[in-house]
Amino acid sequence: MNFIKRNIGTLVTLILVAVYCFHSSSCASTKAAPSGGPKDTLPPEIVAMVPAASSTGFPVEDGEITITFNEYVQVKDANKNIILSPPLEKQVKTRIKGKSVIFTFPVALDTNTSYSLNLGQAIVDNNEGNPLYGLSYSFSTGSVLDTMMLSGTVVDAISLFPMENVTVALYEQATDSTVITTAPSAIARSDKWGYFVVKNIKPVPYYVFAYTDGNTNNRYDQGSEQIAFLNFPIVPDQIMKQDSKELQYCDPIDTVACLARPSQIQLGIFAEKNTNQFVRDYKRFSKRGSYIKFSAPLVQIDSFAIEGVNPNRIIRQLNTSGDSLVFWIGGEGKIDDTLRVAMKYMKTDSLGMQSPFVEKLKFVAPAEKKGGRKSDEERAKERERRKDLLEFSAVSDKTMVEQNGIVLSFPAPVMEFDTSKIEFTTKTPKLVESKVPFGVEQDSTEFNTYIIRPKIELIKGNEYNIIFPFATFKDVNGFTNDSTANTFTLPTDENLSSLTLEIKNVNARYIVELINAKRTRTFRKYIIEEDCELLFPYLKADEYSIRITEDKNSNGKLDTGDLLKRIQPEKVLLYKLNDEKDIITISERTDIVQELDMNEIFAPDKN
Repeated sequence: MNFIKRNIGTLVTLILVAVYCFHSSSCASTKAAPSGGPKDTLPPEIVAMVPAASSTGFPVEDGEITITFNEYVQVKDANKNIILSPPLEKQVKTRIKGKSVIFTFPVALDTNTSYSLNLGQAIVDNNEGNPLYGLSYSFSTGSVLDTMMLSGTVVDAISLFPMENVTVALYEQATDSTVITTAPSAIARSDKWGYFVVKNIKPVPYYVFAYTDGNTNNRYDQGSEQIAFLNFPIVPDQIMKQDSKELQYCDPIDTVACLARPSQIQLGIFAEKNTNQFVRDYKRFSKRGSYIKFSAPLVQIDSFAIEGVNPNRIIRQLNTSGDSLVFWIGGEGKIDDTLRVAMKYMKTDSLGMQSPFVEKLKFVAPAEKKGGRKSDEERAKERERRKDLLEFSAVSDKTMVEQNGIVLSFPAPVMEFDTSKIEFTTKTPKLVESKVPFGVEQDSTEFNTYIIRPKIELIKGNEYNIIFPFATFKDVNGFTNDSTANTFTLPTDENLSSLTLEIKNVNARYIVELINAKRTRTFRKYIIEEDCELLFPYLKADEYSIRITEDKNSNGKLDTGDLLKRIQPEKVLLYKLNDEKDIITISERTDIVQELDMNEIFAPDKN
C-alpha cells in the first residue's frame, strides 16, 4: 500500500507524458512509418437492403428503400443515373444517412405493380469516387413480382452505329399518339453499345418504342427528338435469373464481351420529317443571289415575285428535299440594294394545318468586305485579276472519274455554256494523241453543277487532258472564265486491290456502297435493280464495309420514317461475312470476289 502511495505521483506523470506524446509531434519517432498507401480502386459493397431485394407488398405511399454499404458513399448525377421502371411523374428522391442511401418516392406508386430501380453509376465511394456499376433493385406493390425481361440494341437507322442513353419504352396498350401523350408501362436506357434490358415485366404483349428523351419527361417530343418503333407487339419470353448474361455488368471497353450479350430485338432510331411548315431563315449572300430556308421539306410555293424585277429575270431552285430555295436575278437591268419579296406558299397555321399564306421578306445586299493590309504582291495580283472573272472548280478524282466523270461546280447559275470550245484529249505512253468524245449533263440535285462524262472506256497508262478555253462559261453576273486545264490519269499503283460483288436474287431496288470501317467515306456507289457484278477498283490495303439500302421509292436516297403513319425508314444493312462481322479486310495486291444473296441478307428473321 505504501509502495502504491509512493509511486502514484510517478505513475500519473508517466500517463500525462504519454498523452502529450500521442498528440504532439515533439515526441514523434524519427523513423515514422510512411504515410498513404495503395490507392483505393474498389467500388462500395452492399451490406444490407431494407426491404430485401425482390420483396412484395411494398407500400404504395410513404415507402422507402434503404441500401447500406461497407463505406461512406455519395449519390452522383441522380437525375441522369437513377431510373425507375415504370417511371413516375417526379424523380425518385435520395438522402444519405451514415453509410446508407435512402430512396423515397414523391408520389404514390401504382397498386399491384412490379418496379425496377436501376442506379446506373449513381453510387460512388466517398474518397476516390469509385462507382458501383449495374446496381438494380426490384420490388412489387402487389403479392407477385414480375420476372420477365426484354433485351435489345438501339442503333442509328442510317449509320447503324449504337445509340447511347436512348429511352426504350414499353406500353401494354398503344394508339398512334400513345408515346407522345402517355407514360410507359416500363422503361430502360441504352448503354454505350446501344444495349438495353427492360426488367421486371409481364409475359404479355408490349408495344415497343425508343426515343432520345432530351428533357427526361418519358414522352416523345416530335420535332426535337428521334424515334424508333416496332410495327408489331412483342411478348417477353426470357425469365430474369441471377446468372442471366443479359443482367451481368459489362465493362464498356470490353468490345467482345459487350457485343456478345444476347439481344432479342434491334431498334433503328431516326429523325422524322418535320411537318410544321414556315420560313426558318433567309439571307442575301450576293448582289444577285439569296436563299430562303424552310422548317419542313416539300414546301409548296404557289407564287414568287420580287418588287420591281421582271419575273423572267428570276432564276429559282429548290434543293432535292424541298426545304431550301435559292434564287438569283439574271439579265441586264438595275438591281436594288434592298429586295422585297412576296411569296405565297402553304404555311402551317395555329391548328396544325397547312393553308395559303403570303410571306413578305426583305433582302439587304451584303456589305463589301474590307480587307486588311495587303502586301505589294497581293495588290499586284488583284490589279492583274479582272473583276468579271468567273472562277469555278473542275474535279477529276482519278479513282472515281470512271463513275463520277469530271465535276464542274460554279458559284452562280451558268447562263451560257459553249461545249464546242472544250478540248478533251488523251495521250498514250507512246505520245499518240487523240480526241475523247464526251457528253455534258446538269446534275439532277445541284443546279450549279455539271458533269462531263467520256463516251469511251478510259485506259490505264493514258494521260487525259481537258481544256476550258476563255469564255467557255458565262454566269448570271456576266462573268466569264479564264482558260483552265485539268489533267488526270487512272491509278497505276501495283499495290492497289479490287473488290468484285456478284449480287444475285435482286428483286427490288437497292443502293450498294463500299464505305470505310468508320462509315465516314463512300468509295463508290451503285444503284441496282437486277442481278449484276459490281466492281470497286483502286482500293488501298484497309478495312471496308458494304452498306446496302433498300430504295423502295426509287429516288436514289434514304427516306426517313413517320411514327403516326407507322412508316419505318428505308432499311439499311451492313453485309456480314460468315463470321458475322461486317468488316472486310483487304490486303495489298489482292482481287477479292464476294457473292451476295439479297434474299439471304434481307431475310425477315435476320432483321
